[in-house]
Amino acid sequence: MREASQLSVRERNPVELLQVAEQLFAVHGIDGVSLRQIGSAAGHRNPAVVQYHFGSKTALLQAILEYRLPPINAARLEFLDRMRSEGRQDELRALVESMVRPLVDLDPHTNHYVAFLARLMSDPEKRAGAYATTIDHVVSAQIAAEGIKAALTELSEPLRRHRHSMAVELMMHTIANRQSRMVAGEDQELTREEFETDLVDAMVGLLTAPPTFVEGR
Repeated sequence: MREASQLSVRERNPVELLQVAEQLFAVHGIDGVSLRQIGSAAGHRNPAVVQYHFGSKTALLQAILEYRLPPINAARLEFLDRMRSEGRQDELRALVESMVRPLVDLDPHTNHYVAFLARLMSDPEKRAGAYATTIDHVVSAQIAAEGIKAALTELSEPLRRHRHSMAVELMMHTIANRQSRMVAGEDQELTREEFETDLVDAMVGLLTAPPTFVEGR
């Protein structure tokens, strides 16, 4: 995909609207922002400009995912291919790293995707509608998720799903919080490498912690 600066004026407007919408949704939540507010924040006088380009809020959410997911999916697939060549394709820690690294690598000054995604994931109905058109762009996440669940052989299927859901939520909110602090100019106590390693440690620990209750009681 071409950078926004390479697009013609006619082509650029939808991309700029996507970027503005992503940022507003990340800050205020999906329900906290109207299509009119997005158009106004993007500098358009026409209050219906977002509806003109995208039709509905659900279609706008789909467009944001379709805009952001391809490079993330490609980076994760490249990481997974490298794991496979090293014989680490079934290693839990490597699978978790494949989830974390493409998101940590995003520039928070130009990309609000992780915080946007954290907001979207908190609403199952909107999440389902938004992801309806992105099946080709989430292959890498599906591969990693299946590998992670397969590695948790000592847990029941319901518990594996719950652990995976908690780990993903931890990942998104932790990365989003760090990126928000970076944009605010706050000093980071951990380097990027230290942050990623610690986050992966925490996720692996969460996934593999032995349950202390008997399921079904």
